[in-house]
Amino acid sequence: MINVKESRTKAARWGRALGFTCPVLLDLDGQVAVSYAPEGVLPDLPRDQIPIASNLIIDREGRIQFYSLLDSVHFDARLVALRARLEELLATG
Repeated sequence: MINVKESRTKAARWGRALGFTCPVLLDLDGQVAVSYAPEGVLPDLPRDQIPIASNLIIDREGRIQFYSLLDSVHFDARLVALRARLEELLATG
């Protein structure tokens, strides 16, 4: 999980409130988010906010292996497509 453009204190408070047990990485200035925001997606949002509304799997070389935008019409609460791609990537090592 990556917290974008919030302080360490605020991110920690948010993580505790939601009961996260995974590490929360910080992108304090939003530059990491910008680097993974595909061109032309959600043009009404600033580029550093696009990954907030998406799911990504990024491999060890920094390449995007899965990308999906979150939307209320086709909301995938169980993250079926993401889990399937993750399982595929883990199986192929």
